[in-house]
Amino acid sequence: MKQPERRVGFHVSIAGALPLAVERALERECSTFQVFCGNPRGWRLQERDSGELAAFRHTRREAGLSPLFVHACYLINPCASDSTVYRRSIRRLRDELELSAAMGAEFYVLHPGSHKGRPRDWGRRRARDAITAALERAEAAPRLLLENTASDHGPGGSVETLGALAGAIEDAVPGAEIGLAVDSCHAFGAGYDLRRREEVNRLVAETDRAAGLERVRLLHLNDSRDEPGSKRDRHTHIGEGNIGPDGFRALLSHPALSTLPLVLETPWESVETDLRNIRRVRTLLAESSPS
Repeated sequence: MKQPERRVGFHVSIAGALPLAVERALERECSTFQVFCGNPRGWRLQERDSGELAAFRHTRREAGLSPLFVHACYLINPCASDSTVYRRSIRRLRDELELSAAMGAEFYVLHPGSHKGRPRDWGRRRARDAITAALERAEAAPRLLLENTASDHGPGGSVETLGALAGAIEDAVPGAEIGLAVDSCHAFGAGYDLRRREEVNRLVAETDRAAGLERVRLLHLNDSRDEPGSKRDRHTHIGEGNIGPDGFRALLSHPALSTLPLVLETPWESVETDLRNIRRVRTLLAESSPS
């Protein structure tokens, strides 16, 4: 039986109005896409009227773009030690979850934060409490996906901690279903040398053991400017960094990851550059498919 076409897309801008993001996604030949729901570098979240939200939902439905991922504001830090940042993070997270639900998003992607050198268990408990509070206060929310990080200064730095955090949130919030988003650049920076198939196997096996592969709902596909294990998160264009074409072939061909949607967060230069990136991904997918 022929496999359904893989959903591939970009993180695109919402500048101007939400429906314009759909146009930008289509311009980049996307079949799925990701957006912020507001300014990612400011605490104030812009309100959206019902007309704009309805137009966005209609435009996306007509375009056939699915699923929709909303990425959290960069300022949200669920395991912040600073009490002001912590309170603001809970409030912004609640507001973004509600707005994402009103946009019709299926998933909301969250970096679980940085505890800046505090003990790992302290950071995990701090993040659990913040995310639990936001979910309990939100009137509606998409499924929340916790994203891995390159650095081990927070719960995202290891799949073991991510899995434990996901389970702890579900224990605290009845009915919650917490998933994972895996970023290739972040995994590479954390020490998985994706250029080697045995390292892709290790990433999959450790994720399965710590969290369960059924939790993984998204691959962020980004090449890396740095070496494996660098603990750095610097994205570059597909096939032009240290992961390279062979690394992406190994990742994309793994059976456990072969149906996941793919969202690119490569550096913005131009529409033409984005098209070159997404077409490279589709070529790599064709090369990685079983013959």
